[in-house]
Amino acid sequence: MMIFAIILMFILVAVYFCYSVYFYGGRWVANPYNPRINNQKRYVRMGTVTDRTGVVLAYSEADGSRHYNNSAAIRKAVSQVIGDSGGKVSTGVDTFHAQYLLGFKASIFERLRDAITGTEQQGDNLELTISAELSRYITEQFPSGKRGAVVVMNYKTAEVLAMVSLPQFDPVHLEAALEDSEAGALMNRCTQGLYPPGSTFKIVTMISAIDNLQDLDDFAFDCTGYYPVGNYSVTETTAHGIQDLKSAFANSCNTTFAALSQQLGYKLIGDSAEQLGFNENFLFNDMIVYNSSYPADDLSPEDLAWSSIGQGRVLATPLHMALIACTIANQGIFKEPRLLHRIVTSGGSERMLPFAASDKSVVPYETALQLERDMIETVKKGTGTRAALSGYTVAGKTGSAEVSNDKSVEAHAWFVGYITDEKAPYAVCVLIENGGSGGRNAAPLARRALQKAINLQL
Repeated sequence: MMIFAIILMFILVAVYFCYSVYFYGGRWVANPYNPRINNQKRYVRMGTVTDRTGVVLAYSEADGSRHYNNSAAIRKAVSQVIGDSGGKVSTGVDTFHAQYLLGFKASIFERLRDAITGTEQQGDNLELTISAELSRYITEQFPSGKRGAVVVMNYKTAEVLAMVSLPQFDPVHLEAALEDSEAGALMNRCTQGLYPPGSTFKIVTMISAIDNLQDLDDFAFDCTGYYPVGNYSVTETTAHGIQDLKSAFANSCNTTFAALSQQLGYKLIGDSAEQLGFNENFLFNDMIVYNSSYPADDLSPEDLAWSSIGQGRVLATPLHMALIACTIANQGIFKEPRLLHRIVTSGGSERMLPFAASDKSVVPYETALQLERDMIETVKKGTGTRAALSGYTVAGKTGSAEVSNDKSVEAHAWFVGYITDEKAPYAVCVLIENGGSGGRNAAPLARRALQKAINLQL
């Protein structure tokens, strides 16, 4: 009996190993300490990387040297997405997708063909979903001297159209970024930056309230600009007076949501947060995304109040917040983000794209529709009016996440939203570190990014 148990254990380990290599092999290959990458570069010419329109972003010469787009503006705009030839940016395509670019995915028949014909071994060419032109434009529009991130997605296809992180680096002059490590230019803030989401998290709290509380149509709260909870108080710059929940959401009223949190509790808000991906270990196939977190432990009423408005210990990446916008736009369906558009072998045939997790319903359909109406109201009459687009209906939520107790440091400015027209299915997330008001500074940038995506017909 013991022998059978040991055999079964070995079978299970072998199956899990094969599963891990097949689905998550890219993470193993991308390890900067993996000697196989440098060894492979001696024999295989690295494949070319282009954007969705064919603009060449990275390519290799016959001597193995890696080169990037001739335009410094484009090189920098896509720098964290593409990465560098030396693997300093391990999350960049040049390293994370080395399994394709360096021919690790080539079949035995492809290798035999090259050996028989004497053809130089070449890796696969990758066509990404991003637009170089949209990325360059967003970089130009980003507030000068500020750090932050902008993500634009097609919420129907889950394709990432732009993933811009500031500050940027030039892969042709990588030494400058290495010398100034404090700037953090090698980090992709879209996928690796963890920030308090501020009032954009009220999307999650609102979902929890709609799903769990009765008689919300009769909900009313008198905002006096001050709400005591525990040993602290949540304050507002403006006393909004008596509001229903829709108005409180549009006005981004902190005191109303702090009071709402006391009715909901950690468990209900935490459940909604986790349904939307907080505290989840994201294992996307096309990219590495750091894990957002919502504190699920029941500590204090004041911690609960702050967490309901995206402060305290709540942290999220801009890419994750963009995915939440996409989920609401898709009536509650969560889709895995895609960065790879096509994989073409050196022989000209297309390779199958990596497996993507099945679409998952994480928000009830009616809840998503109601939240969309509230997000539309926010852009029409609330804090997000600067995100409005002529000829289109935009749904969104602003956020101004405090990063100091005495407000001596400017808040992080956020905007999360999307266009409701399926002919322009674009979602956006803007984060400006220490950018101040989300409605005043992040929303206009979101509007410009969405308008550019429409103009480019991506």
